[in-house]
Amino acid sequence: MFNAMRMHNRPGSIPIMLFTLFVLNVISIVCIYSALHQGGVLQNEDIFQKQIIWVAISWVFLIIFSFVNYRLYFDISWPFYAVNIILLVAVDFAGSSALGAQRWLSLGGFNFQPSEFCKVATIFLMARLFSRQDKQGFFNGVLHPLFFILISAALIFKQPDLGTALVVIFLFFSIGLSSNLKKFYFIGMIIAGLIVVPFGWSHLKEYQQKRILVFVNPDTDPLGAGYNIIQSKIAVGSGKLLGKGFLSGTQNQFNFMPERHTDFIFTVLAEEWGFIGSIFLLLLYWLILSKILDIADIAKDEFARLLTIGIGSLFFIHVFINIGMTLGVLPVVGIPLIFMSYGGSNLMINSILIGILINIGRQSRYR
Repeated sequence: MFNAMRMHNRPGSIPIMLFTLFVLNVISIVCIYSALHQGGVLQNEDIFQKQIIWVAISWVFLIIFSFVNYRLYFDISWPFYAVNIILLVAVDFAGSSALGAQRWLSLGGFNFQPSEFCKVATIFLMARLFSRQDKQGFFNGVLHPLFFILISAALIFKQPDLGTALVVIFLFFSIGLSSNLKKFYFIGMIIAGLIVVPFGWSHLKEYQQKRILVFVNPDTDPLGAGYNIIQSKIAVGSGKLLGKGFLSGTQNQFNFMPERHTDFIFTVLAEEWGFIGSIFLLLLYWLILSKILDIADIAKDEFARLLTIGIGSLFFIHVFINIGMTLGVLPVVGIPLIFMSYGGSNLMINSILIGILINIGRQSRYR
């Protein structure tokens, strides 16, 4: 009852979250337009039009999934995980390649990344396993879920996609630490993992090793692996307080910044709208994450609570890593900025997750 009263006193968590998402969609379209605009002409108009279509479709899916009972995801968590493993294996045999990575599958003319669905499968399965009150031991409660996570992470890492593999592992620890299991299980595993990390250096691809080395010192390869970081920091810094204005960013308009409509979309906003625009974007993300925590506070059951925390953790880690790598404080790992970067799969999945949150909030509020 107390939690329900707390939720009641918080003005419109769901409406605020939806309005914030709409604003993010508008900012995304504006930034993608600018990123594709050079020499007074919109380049790759097809990409821009596709993103508008994806935004519209994502809202349709958001509304549909807001009416689907969240308990369904408890029931389908194992089948969904199994299907996702099959898709990840299929990528190795029939996937299409781009930029040196084999991550995409084509189904009926629609290209998608199974690794995006793996994030959702991980949240569903971990929320189910960690919500079981009878699994309090280290083996059944921790090692058993970890086994399935490592299978997913290994298949994603093989593509190669180090960033998404790390996100999947992060979700395991985030949901696990939020469960009723003993915290020192997970803390001990994190410490052990940090100890063995150096021994995994030889298993990284050459370009992944270069990304880590140029993270320490981008000037070691300024025209190669360090180029993106250097240009990104120049773009962000040159925006100063108020930015250079719409379609006036030099790094963007003169094509110095690669992948600016996808992984480096934040540089477009920071250069054109400056520190004020960047802070405004972070405020929007804070609003969404704070409303997710509000929903978790009044969740109807343990599965709903962990499901909500898993979704919030996924959003947080994407924002943290993407903006961190564009600022040069984290290595470049190819993580898109949620609701901002171009891409149908990522936008669709995240919108569906918002729909799931709305359903949890609606059912919990009226219990």
